[in-house]
Amino acid sequence: MIYAIATSDQQLAHHFSKAQIFTFYNEQQEVIAVYKNPVLGISGCSAKRLFVDLLHKMACDVVIVRKIGEKTLKRLLDAGFKVEQGNTRHTVEELLTAARLQTHPLTSPEQGVKKKTACCSGHQ
Repeated sequence: MIYAIATSDQQLAHHFSKAQIFTFYNEQQEVIAVYKNPVLGISGCSAKRLFVDLLHKMACDVVIVRKIGEKTLKRLLDAGFKVEQGNTRHTVEELLTAARLQTHPLTSPEQGVKKKTACCSGHQ
């Protein structure tokens, strides 16, 4: 299993899309790769595909987030990734252990944060 954690300031990012970096871990909780967030500084909803591309490139199985938008969560779930909700106060080891045990799975797009403005929908 490969796990991805969306991080900012060396802890779980408060919001997935605004994370500074994505750190990838193996089952032994070892860092296998670190990437800058591919969508920082890019506007538009089509940029969200870059998340999925990066996760596929790394053969990721589980994505650990704090908050994630409804549409982005749907995109990850539709792409076959498991998504676990973590706590910003937890250490990396605690986040990875909780994800392995599937303590807080996000399995439906409705569990994501609703967008307050129209984006990709053509209406409000």
